Parts: sequence; C-alpha cells; structure tokens
Amino acid sequence: MSERRKVLELFEAQKDFMKEKVSAGIEQYRKGYANVTVIDSNGNPIPHAKIKVNQKSHEFKFGANLFMLEEFETEEKNTLYKKHFSETFNMATLPFYWNATEPEKGKLRYDKDSEKLYRRPAIDLCMEFCKEHNIEPREHGLAYEQMFPDWLRDASIFEIKSAFVKRCEEIATRYKDKIPTIEVTNEIEWAEGKTPIFDEPDYAEWCYKTASQYFPANQLVINDSTALCWEDHNRTCDKYYQHIDSILRAGGRIDAIGMQYHMMIRA
Repeated sequence: MSERRKVLELFEAQKDFMKEKVSAGIEQYRKGYANVTVIDSNGNPIPHAKIKVNQKSHEFKFGANLFMLEEFETEEKNTLYKKHFSETFNMATLPFYWNATEPEKGKLRYDKDSEKLYRRPAIDLCMEFCKEHNIEPREHGLAYEQMFPDWLRDASIFEIKSAFVKRCEEIATRYKDKIPTIEVTNEIEWAEGKTPIFDEPDYAEWCYKTASQYFPANQLVINDSTALCWEDHNRTCDKYYQHIDSILRAGGRIDAIGMQYHMMIRA
C-alpha cells in the first residue's frame, strides 16, 4: 500500500465525522445575511434584480510555505506553481532559516539574484511575488536553532548572541515594516542542539526579549511541533503551556501561539 493511500485511510475512517463538522462550520462561520439594493443610473431601486457575486478576498489568513518559488525544473511548472499559489492563498511563509540566509559568515542571501539553494528561494524574490499578488508574507523562523548555520557550531555563547543580534538588525532593517508576523522560535524541544546556546537555560527567554527590541510593532509568534503541542500533555500538566508561561514570566513577549501538526506515516 502506498504512503498516500495510508494517509488517506485516516481521513476515510473519520469521513462522516468530518463531513458533519465541515457542514456545521460552513453554516456557523462562512454564511451570514445581507441586504443588497440595486439601483439604476438615477438612483431608483430596481425591483427583482438578479445579481451574481464572486468573493475575491477575505480577512481569514490562509497560507502555505513559498519554498518552491522558481524551484521547479521547467518554466511551465514554475508558472503553474505561481498561478495556483496566488489564486489559493493570501499568506505565505518565507524561509528565513539562518543557514539559508547566511550559509557562510557575512555572505547574506536576501537579494533576489542570490545563489540558489533548493527550497530556499531568496527572501526578496518571495517578497516581490507576495507584493505582486497581494499576499501577506510571514517570517519563519528567526531563532530556529536546528537551522543555525554550521559556522556557529563551535562558537562561544557570546559569539552566537552577537551574531544573532546582528541577524535581527539586518532583518529588521530590511523587512520589519513589510512583514507583520515574526516567528521567533520554532520546534524548541530537541534532544540535542546544534550550537552551545541551545543548552542555555534562558535561551528562549533571551530570544524573545531580543526580538522585542528589534521588532517592537510586529506580532511575535512562538511555534512548536506536533509532539509538544498535541501529544506531550495530560490533564494536570502541559509542557507547551509551561514553556510559554516561563517565557512570559521572564519578561519575554509572545503575541500569538502556533501549533503545527505534521501528518506522518510511521512504520
């Protein structure tokens, strides 16, 4: 059996439940009443007028990652990707992974003509696409430690913090007025870090305090993985809640909470 079939089986098993939830949600959240008056050129109402309405936008942010922008092997596929993305989504997650924006110390990859890295399109290229199609860009992730560059692997805590402050300054200078949402940390719960700073007890708190200084008007978001958000809790204790609470108590600012869910196939 293919992995695709295995995934779809999970949805098939809950098909009736999901159909009921979706139908109820449409009635409760997607529909409402409105009065429309159609008038002629003189401002007089036209009785029994027939109209057709096409919804072209909405306030709900519905997005996906933009990691495959200009990444396909043919121009035809790239064109289709851009067409379907712009027609479907009004928000896009941009790959601000540190090892992609600065793979070598001091050599930044923000400009649209930067050297290509697979699934890591240059940020300015993504920004240009978002602006053209009225899509809100979203930063991901400012302090995702597992994606810190290799040149920080053996650096001291002081060196890592100094480099991170420089990174915040650079991103804020270029994008803080153009990107409303800044995701500060992502997937904080790893058995081992990539750099020494991951083992510092105040690592997450320090990241949020630092981000607040450089992105005072942006929405700061915490995001974490499937296990921490959905599995690793019980009735009397929730580790994700406690993690967020400890950051807030220490003076860090968190404006929104992300709870990602990965649908994985496990052997």
